[in-house]
Amino acid sequence: MLVPVGIAYAVASGLPGIYGLYATIVPMLAYALFGPSRILVMGPDSSLAPSSSPWSCRWPPAIPARVTLAGMMAVVSGTACILAGVARLGFVTELLSKPIRYGYMNGIAVTVLISQLPKFFGFSIKGEGPPDHLWAFVQAVLDGKTNLAAFLVGTGTLG
Repeated sequence: MLVPVGIAYAVASGLPGIYGLYATIVPMLAYALFGPSRILVMGPDSSLAPSSSPWSCRWPPAIPARVTLAGMMAVVSGTACILAGVARLGFVTELLSKPIRYGYMNGIAVTVLISQLPKFFGFSIKGEGPPDHLWAFVQAVLDGKTNLAAFLVGTGTLG
């Protein structure tokens, strides 16, 4: 279940989908070896997707630079999480209200949905951010660029 989620987060972050597989498989293997719980699932987290997105900076870097930046962000945030765990700072998350947390997660879900809609309809688009992607998607659908076979496979898969 985490494989498509990891790929979607990678694509939402402006990275090739293969890095989503790396971000899914490697943490699960490491957690299986070193983790204290048999029930807890580890993998990519949606909270970092928008912050590592090319839309979050003024200059969208090339793919190798994005991969390097995302890797460094993973190292820095992992180190921060380990330090916060050692310092017992988990209570800080309760200071954010549920509507703020839900709004943040729903915003990420909408961003991932907008980025995946063109693939679902069988074409690709270019845009500078979610509003541009959505506008380009609507224009492409109205121009008749929908690939019926891709759409039917996607609909059947969702069904």
